[in-house]
Amino acid sequence: MLGFYIFVGQWKTTTLEPNKIEVEYAYELHSSMLVQYLINWLFPKLFWNIYVKRVLENIREMVDNNEPYLYE
Repeated sequence: MLGFYIFVGQWKTTTLEPNKIEVEYAYELHSSMLVQYLINWLFPKLFWNIYVKRVLENIREMVDNNEPYLYE
Protein backbone atom coordinates (compact mmCIF):
# COMPACT_ATOMS: atom_id res chain seq x y z
CA MET A 1 0.00 0.00 0.00
CA LEU A 2 1.51 3.31 -1.14
CA GLY A 3 4.92 1.66 -1.45
CA PHE A 4 5.29 0.82 2.23
CA TYR A 5 7.10 -2.46 2.77
CA ILE A 6 7.58 -2.51 6.55
CA PHE A 7 5.27 -1.39 9.33
CA VAL A 8 6.50 -1.50 12.92
CA GLY A 9 4.15 -0.51 15.73
CA GLN A 10 4.47 -0.80 19.48
CA TRP A 11 2.13 -0.13 22.40
CA LYS A 12 3.56 0.78 25.78
CA THR A 13 1.35 0.94 28.84
CA THR A 14 2.38 2.47 32.14
CA THR A 15 0.30 2.38 35.31
CA LEU A 16 0.44 5.89 36.73
CA GLU A 17 -1.82 5.30 39.73
CA PRO A 18 -4.78 3.06 40.53
CA ASN A 19 -7.31 3.22 37.68
CA LYS A 20 -5.03 5.45 35.58
CA ILE A 21 -2.95 4.05 32.73
CA GLU A 22 -0.83 5.91 30.21
CA VAL A 23 -0.80 4.40 26.72
CA GLU A 24 1.96 5.34 24.30
CA TYR A 25 1.98 4.21 20.71
CA ALA A 26 4.95 4.49 18.37
CA TYR A 27 5.12 3.38 14.77
CA GLU A 28 7.42 3.41 11.78
CA LEU A 29 6.49 3.04 8.13
CA HIS A 30 9.28 2.18 5.69
CA SER A 31 8.96 2.93 1.99
CA SER A 32 11.22 2.32 -0.97
CA MET A 33 9.47 4.77 -3.30
CA LEU A 34 11.30 8.09 -3.28
CA VAL A 35 8.98 9.49 -5.98
CA GLN A 36 6.01 9.21 -3.62
CA TYR A 37 7.84 10.74 -0.66
CA LEU A 38 5.27 13.47 0.00
CA ILE A 39 2.36 11.03 -0.06
CA ASN A 40 4.29 8.60 2.11
CA TRP A 41 5.02 11.38 4.59
CA LEU A 42 1.43 12.69 4.67
CA PHE A 43 -0.21 9.28 5.11
CA PRO A 44 1.10 8.56 8.61
CA LYS A 45 0.88 12.21 9.67
CA LEU A 46 -2.78 12.51 8.73
CA PHE A 47 -4.49 9.13 8.45
CA TRP A 48 -2.53 7.04 10.93
CA ASN A 49 -2.50 9.66 13.70
CA ILE A 50 -6.28 10.05 13.37
CA TYR A 51 -6.71 6.26 13.43
CA VAL A 52 -4.60 5.84 16.59
CA LYS A 53 -6.49 8.64 18.36
CA ARG A 54 -9.78 6.87 17.57
CA VAL A 55 -8.43 3.57 18.88
CA LEU A 56 -7.34 5.23 22.13
CA GLU A 57 -10.74 6.90 22.45
CA ASN A 58 -12.46 3.52 21.97
CA ILE A 59 -10.27 2.03 24.71
CA ARG A 60 -11.14 4.96 26.99
CA GLU A 61 -14.86 4.34 26.40
CA MET A 62 -14.44 0.64 27.16
CA VAL A 63 -12.76 1.48 30.44
CA ASP A 64 -15.38 4.09 31.33
CA ASN A 65 -18.11 1.48 30.71
CA ASN A 66 -16.27 -1.09 32.86
CA GLU A 67 -15.80 -3.39 29.89
CA PRO A 68 -12.88 -5.79 30.26
CA TYR A 69 -9.64 -4.65 28.64
CA LEU A 70 -6.48 -6.66 29.11
CA TYR A 71 -3.04 -5.22 28.62
CA GLU A 72 0.51 -6.25 29.43
